[in-house]
Amino acid sequence: MLFVKITTKNLEETHDVAKDFVASLNAIMKNDQMHEGAIVIGLSGDLGSGKTSFVQGVAKHFDIDDKIISPTFVIQKRYEMKNHKNFKNLVHIDAYRLERPEEIIRIGWHDLIKEKGNVIFVEWPEKIAPLLPEGSKKIVFEFIDPETRKLEII
Repeated sequence: MLFVKITTKNLEETHDVAKDFVASLNAIMKNDQMHEGAIVIGLSGDLGSGKTSFVQGVAKHFDIDDKIISPTFVIQKRYEMKNHKNFKNLVHIDAYRLERPEEIIRIGWHDLIKEKGNVIFVEWPEKIAPLLPEGSKKIVFEFIDPETRKLEII
């Protein structure tokens, strides 16, 4: 995916960007049969900048009916994608409370990133930067006002 800057004016527009992002993930898997392991996407930005809202939009477009909330206290939530041939699980991680990168290993990080078919979204990826796999994607979120967000997809 190319570097893209997008400003969204409401939650619906953020979910539309998520829909386009899901389409790009599908294209990656379709065109890259040699892709090994999970697709990992870091979500950077201040509290309230739209990271969890974006994951909610992604889940919606992967036909996941579960209510998506930030896994701040449980660190990780996994959602099965039952009706998708390229992907098995959406994994949502919130690394905000981690004090050291190595703490992510306790939730099975190495197994998660090895499993082809996992799409892993990591809020606060800076907290585990040394353990992010090469080729990880990144989206930077910026709070502009109560409705407006700026997203940079890298």
